[in-house]
Amino acid sequence: MSGFAAVYVGRFQPLHVAHVGTVLHALDHAPRVLVLLGSANLARSVRNPFGASERAAMFRAALHDVGVERGRVTFRPLPDRFDAEAWAADVREAAREVFGENSPVSLVGFEKDASTSYLRWFPVWERLVAPHRPGLNATDLRAAFLTGLPLPEGVPEPVRAFLARFALTPAFVRLQAEWAAVEAARAGLPPAAHLHEERWLHVQAEHVWLHTRTEVIGRGLWELPGRVLPPGEQPALPADAVFDHPARALVTPTAAHVTLGPPPASFPARPVPLVRALARPRRFHEDHHVILTRLLPGS
Repeated sequence: MSGFAAVYVGRFQPLHVAHVGTVLHALDHAPRVLVLLGSANLARSVRNPFGASERAAMFRAALHDVGVERGRVTFRPLPDRFDAEAWAADVREAAREVFGENSPVSLVGFEKDASTSYLRWFPVWERLVAPHRPGLNATDLRAAFLTGLPLPEGVPEPVRAFLARFALTPAFVRLQAEWAAVEAARAGLPPAAHLHEERWLHVQAEHVWLHTRTEVIGRGLWELPGRVLPPGEQPALPADAVFDHPARALVTPTAAHVTLGPPPASFPARPVPLVRALARPRRFHEDHHVILTRLLPGS
């Protein structure tokens, strides 16, 4: 065991045995491990069905099941920023808060695809390469869970128990409907479609104008007023800002063209106290809370 503390970043949506094995591998090399639960600021969706506290509870139960001392693993939520530098700064700050200013850190992970390219963003930290377990991924687990198929092997028993309880909740019913709607929306698009959307951000008198979604995808969530344009169509007028992170939208990569000011009358919206909106990131559809915070005057 080295003197390095270890940091392990992931979404764990949901947790599987490879995640547990990575923590065990890290604990063989470091006295303490910090697990950062990504996408902690995003609403419950087919991509992120479980909140940070739910994922931490699953992780703790699975680690307890294999005999890990509770005090050796710390869990912290990590928001998505859709900005690499800001996100990496959040990771470093979390490590400083947990381990101290000058503690040497190892970053744990296995670089399997673009989703783990972040492992190269911390050149000062050591790298602790996790063992790779091919054929096991959370995407397939989510698909099985949300479509009612048997869960594949590789799901720890405490996680299976959690998922069985979750399947009895209204949230699960909503997510199943959202899954079907997302798949249908994708099937209706051209291959490799990249869409555009028009959005308006209007802030006045300490209120922000928001629309509550009624569609199956993101039902009940707040969004900036506007619309997704049909395939091949682009906004007619230039926007004040464009947000085009490839992972920002649920259905397909979509660039949000945001105009500052009141939305046209054809896009209904109502004023919501700004302080309330800022305090509830998980009430927003996709990355709309991130857009709001980034474009606020003085941000």
